[in-house]
Amino acid sequence: MMLDHATSTRSARVLLCLVLLGGVVHAAYAAEEIEALLGRLLKVQIAPAAGYATRMLVPPGQLYDPLVMHPVADGVWLNDDGKEAEGEDGERKGSRLVAVHGDGRVEVLVDADRMLPISAGFDVAPAGFGDYAGQVFALSQPGTGDKAGQGNYVMQRIDPKHGYAVSVFCTLPESGGATAGIGVDARFGPPGSPFAGKLYASTTLNNTLYVITPDGQCKPFVTLDPARHGGPLYLRFAPDGQSLLVAVVRGGIFNARGSAILRVHADGSVDDKPLAEAPTMFGSFDFAPAGFGDFPEQLFVVEVGGYEIPVPMSEPLEADGILHKVGADGRLIEVARGFINPWNVRFVGDRLWVGDINGDFIYGKRELPDGFIVEVTRR
Repeated sequence: MMLDHATSTRSARVLLCLVLLGGVVHAAYAAEEIEALLGRLLKVQIAPAAGYATRMLVPPGQLYDPLVMHPVADGVWLNDDGKEAEGEDGERKGSRLVAVHGDGRVEVLVDADRMLPISAGFDVAPAGFGDYAGQVFALSQPGTGDKAGQGNYVMQRIDPKHGYAVSVFCTLPESGGATAGIGVDARFGPPGSPFAGKLYASTTLNNTLYVITPDGQCKPFVTLDPARHGGPLYLRFAPDGQSLLVAVVRGGIFNARGSAILRVHADGSVDDKPLAEAPTMFGSFDFAPAGFGDFPEQLFVVEVGGYEIPVPMSEPLEADGILHKVGADGRLIEVARGFINPWNVRFVGDRLWVGDINGDFIYGKRELPDGFIVEVTRR
């Protein structure tokens, strides 16, 4: 299913008319008010630093909450969270798996009526993960709505070779008496590394990293000290495969008091000295290809800024999100600003894509396809 900007923008207008204006207003007045409202809510202005260029790859109007990207060919597969739908069983479902092509075209692979909300990360199984090579494993809520986000998350399995069939692989257990809620990311260990053949996932509510194996086991791997480390968010393996890097938030997602990127080793030990720190909250991060940064394997990270919950229904959110590169000394160097809630960053070849959820739906309660993707390149 291919989406075009005009169709999705019309859908947004209808939605806003029904939700925000109640659907019972004079038609001419409604059209004028909605146009003005959409102009405020969907306006984005990204300002790149010297040496960089930005362009709007996927403008607001097509995506709800673009959360995690997995490079495929010249584009990515993306979990687009936030679209509620009724499944064939009558249950409310949500989240789509979409493909975003290199030219910005959006293609729906699995629509929202077939899956539980993938409000967290996903990855594609490598050859070393049993018989599941090529299948998508997605850390997901057990149901729709913000209350479900507080429950034990599940790992959904999506099989592209069989019509993108969806099933639940396992449910993450509690750890230390705390629920495996508010899952954020999931990554397979690199081949030939101490993490190979296993899938790792993060849940912030109980500060735990989990390890998932092909035999269906889901077990705690390491639980971070919330006072010393913070709760785990996004994951990325170091280029040499010898450690797992984890973005952590102190104080929780909804009350962030700072963020850091920490190094976790295969034995579960955690380096206390961070690779980088921020006063607000980090989203995801990625390593640049040769020539994009100032030194090989330069780290780029997005700082989300303030996370406004609940989201104001008729006003834009604060554009305080920043894309940084991390200097050799851990210092944050600004690359672009003007983002709103930039949770994801991923290199696609020599281009850097930043996914911004804008007004979040599940926790923010603003159901609007206002998410977008910005492409960043070197001048």
